[in-house]
Amino acid sequence: MFSKLSKFDFIFWTILAIFVIAIGFTLAHRDGRDLKVGLFGVEQVLQKKSPYDNPSDPNRTIFRYAPGITILEYPFLFKAKMVEPSTLGFENIKPSVFAWYIFEIIAIFLSAKLIFKIAPSPSKELSRRNLKIGMLLALPLIGYELSNSQNKLAALFFLLTAIWLFKKNRWFLSAIAFNIAMTIYIPLSFFVFYFLIKSKGKYIIHFLLGAIAIFIVMPALFFGWNFNIYLLKEWYRCSISPFSAANSYASYVDLRVSSQSLPSAIGRLFVFGKTGNFKYLISPEAVHTIIRIFSGLILLFSCIGAFCARKNEKLDGLAIATFLILALIMPQYCIYYTWAYLFVVYFIVFNYVSFPAVSLLQKKALIISLAVLFLSICLIGIHFFKHYSFIFWATFILWVKMVAVMINEANIFPSQKRRENVSANYPHTNYFNMFYMYILKS
Repeated sequence: MFSKLSKFDFIFWTILAIFVIAIGFTLAHRDGRDLKVGLFGVEQVLQKKSPYDNPSDPNRTIFRYAPGITILEYPFLFKAKMVEPSTLGFENIKPSVFAWYIFEIIAIFLSAKLIFKIAPSPSKELSRRNLKIGMLLALPLIGYELSNSQNKLAALFFLLTAIWLFKKNRWFLSAIAFNIAMTIYIPLSFFVFYFLIKSKGKYIIHFLLGAIAIFIVMPALFFGWNFNIYLLKEWYRCSISPFSAANSYASYVDLRVSSQSLPSAIGRLFVFGKTGNFKYLISPEAVHTIIRIFSGLILLFSCIGAFCARKNEKLDGLAIATFLILALIMPQYCIYYTWAYLFVVYFIVFNYVSFPAVSLLQKKALIISLAVLFLSICLIGIHFFKHYSFIFWATFILWVKMVAVMINEANIFPSQKRRENVSANYPHTNYFNMFYMYILKS
C-alpha cells in the first residue's frame, strides 16, 4: 500500500510540475487578459479617474471590483503602462503577468494547506490522497483560470484564511481576511451567513468593523476620503445596483454561454436572441421573479443546512462547500473558469465519504453527484451543453445532495418508531418523508 501511495505521489507531483511549466509557457504568449482589467483600474485610480467608466462602451463597465482591489494589484503594475484605455492596451505587461502568476501559484499552494487544516479529516493519509485527487480533477479549470490571469483563486485564499482564523477564535483578523476576499470577488459575501450561523450571530460586530477597515479606512489612506467615497458610490451604481436592485431581467440579461450562473441558466430557458434583440417567452419581470424566488430558496436551504451542521464537525466541511457553490451559481453571471473552486469541493466531499460512519446511501448519492458534475465539465467544449447550462444544473444537483445530507445527519427528524406513530396518526407526513428520501436517493 505504501509503495502504491508513493507512486501516486510521484505521478501527482510530476503532473503538477508539468502543469505549472505548461501554463507558464502559455502566459508567455498571452498578454494577461483579465489582469489588464485590474491594472486598468489601478491606472485610472492613480489618475484620479473612475475605473468604472468604460472608454469603449459607456453602458457596460469592464472593471467591477471594489475600489480597494487596486491597492492589492498596484504592486503588480511594475513597468506596465497603459497606452490605450479603450482597448486595455499596455506596454511592458509581461513582468506583471508572470509576477501575478507566481502570486496565484503561491495562493493555490497555501489554499491547499489551509483547507487541509479546515476540513474535517477521516485521517491524514486519506485527506492527503483526497486533496491530490481533488486537485487533479479540477486541474483543467485551474489552468483556464491561471491562463486568463484571473484573480478568483487569490480571493479563495483570503476566504480560507478567514475560515481558518475564525476556527482559531481570531474573529477580527478573520473579518479582515474575509472582507479582502469580498473586495476581490463580492459573491463570496454569502459566507457571512456561514460565519453568523457558526458564531450564533456574534461575528457580526467583527464583520462590520472589518468592512469599515477594508472598504473605507484603508482605501481612504491611499485615495483620500472624498475620492474613496466617490469610488464606492460608483462601484455600487455600476456593479452592484444593476443586479441586486433590479426589478426586471431586462436590466441584467446575460446569455453568454461561458456564464453558468443561475440567472444565465434560467434566462436561457425563457430568453432567445442576441444583445439588442432579445425575445422573451414570458415577461422580463416574470423571469426576474423566478430567479429571485429560486435564489431565495437556495440561500434559505443553505442556511438551514449550515444550521443543522453547526454542532457536527464532520458536517462542517459540507457547509463550507455549500456556500462556496453559492458563490458560483448566485451572481449575475459567473464564467466557468471560476469553477476552479471545485478542487476544494472535491476534497471536502471525498473527505466526508471517507468517514467509516457515513452510510452507503449518502456515499453513493454524493459520489454520483460529483461524477455528473465532472462529466458536465468534460463536455464543456460542446456548445449544446454550455447553452443549456449543464455545469449549473450538475452543480445544483450536488448542492441539493449536500444540503439533504446535512439535514438528515442533524437528526432533526424523529426516530423511526416515532415516525411510524406520527405517520399512522397524520398520514400526510408520509408525503414529506417520501419526497425527502427521493431527493437523497435520486
